[in-house]
Amino acid sequence: MKARHRSRQHSRAHGKHRQVVQRSIPAGAAELEIKFEVPEGAWEALAREMSGFDTHAVALHATYADTPGRDLARAGLGLRVRFEGDRWVQTLKAPGAHALERLEDEVALGPAHDDQPRPSPDLKRHPSVAVQQVMRAALGLGSGEPLPAVAPVFEVKVQRRVRRIAHGASVIELALDDGQLLASGCERPIRELELELIEGNTRDLVALARRWRERWGLWVRTTSKTVRGNSLASGELAGPPVAAAVPRVTRKQDMGAFTGAVLQACLDQVMGNASEVAAGSAADDHIHQLRVGLRRLRTALRELPALARERERFEPVLMGVFRGLGERRDRTHVLRRIQPLVEAAGGMPLRVPPDFDKGVDPVDLVRRGDFQDAMLGLLERAQEVRTDPRQPVRRTVRAHLQKLHEQVTREGRHFTRLSEERQHRVRKRLKRLRYLSEFVAPLYCAKSVRQYLAGVKPAQEALGDYNDEVMAQSLYEELVGSDPGAQFGVEWLRSRRGDQAKACRATLRELKSHRPFWVKR
Repeated sequence: MKARHRSRQHSRAHGKHRQVVQRSIPAGAAELEIKFEVPEGAWEALAREMSGFDTHAVALHATYADTPGRDLARAGLGLRVRFEGDRWVQTLKAPGAHALERLEDEVALGPAHDDQPRPSPDLKRHPSVAVQQVMRAALGLGSGEPLPAVAPVFEVKVQRRVRRIAHGASVIELALDDGQLLASGCERPIRELELELIEGNTRDLVALARRWRERWGLWVRTTSKTVRGNSLASGELAGPPVAAAVPRVTRKQDMGAFTGAVLQACLDQVMGNASEVAAGSAADDHIHQLRVGLRRLRTALRELPALARERERFEPVLMGVFRGLGERRDRTHVLRRIQPLVEAAGGMPLRVPPDFDKGVDPVDLVRRGDFQDAMLGLLERAQEVRTDPRQPVRRTVRAHLQKLHEQVTREGRHFTRLSEERQHRVRKRLKRLRYLSEFVAPLYCAKSVRQYLAGVKPAQEALGDYNDEVMAQSLYEELVGSDPGAQFGVEWLRSRRGDQAKACRATLRELKSHRPFWVKR
């Protein structure tokens, strides 16, 4: 797929006087980039690779600003004033169509002189209608209301090495950054490699990114400097977890555009949380949202016909990461939630062995080369699938929704008599039914979708609680060898199994009374 990008009269790396024009913030102004974190062991060799005759170095010093209430940060916008070579430039950045795209509006503030103070950031320097709409929406302002003053929040100082490479039919710019984030008297290192598509196509960008990732052991980092800087300024060790977002789909789209939008929305959630986990976060919220993102991604691969090849290729990798993260979650979250209930019923505190909750390290899981390559391959497909032959969305997806609905409600009537394996299968189908419904929700009457999901979500919660107790019983059985007191938990959970299964059956029967929104009325 051909990508449109802003034209640059001079490279940002040369530090020359460049005529930075006011750039509009719509899609035509977007930059498509892939950003990698560089591991410590690979840094010196990679830095040498980026020090050849065709590499240019430039020092960049940026101050990022926001309102006192951090309104820009909450909306995902970043405002900076940066010294580039010998000039000052103010830039407003906003999220693009997906995690690898950034929308920019740059304004030249003139050459830098020794006796000239750093220009203060000012939102009024971005007067174009499109940019004003983005800013005012972020700040909750009407068209006639004045823009607020902003103040510095954090700084970024980096030494950047840049080179351009012709790869395939494309020109790609590589930028290696070595520097620091500075905020509130604290600092955090920056060592990352960015590949930006200057002209050409996504396939070449991903192919080159995959080659550099494999050579240097890199991993994708979608968390922007703006998010990391604001987290540092707030005293947070990591950025916020990335929850699922509604795909950017419309009723006018065909199946290719719809599939691309859904796949990209799933990847945004997966990569946003995987970035933080790969950087060292062991927070439950990041791991939970990563697992949710992987479930949604696997639903897209399973239920959207154009992704059948990708499912066959990447499902084993995604499943491996999902299960590895699940083992850790089962041994931490489940016991934390269930043990207080056991003690309230008369059980004793557990004596958990020190290594009981040590599964596969989540950091190692998401840094794995096969997982990173899966992300890159799916990013490529998210762009390419948009050009697939035209097919109607609702007619194509309706059969998948109907099949899942019928399977869940049919087996739900007999849930208490199903084997544990088949009960688990009902739960997985119910999740896929919910996620697929959410994917297509913008294409249907919002009220009808909302009423249907009002039946799906309680059933999913009931089956989730039931599954947690099934998993917890297995964990207590495992602990009996080191703590005989765990036997109380085993017996208490076993005694509840029948009533919990009946509660699941009741919610699944109730779901049958909710009319599917995809059925013509």
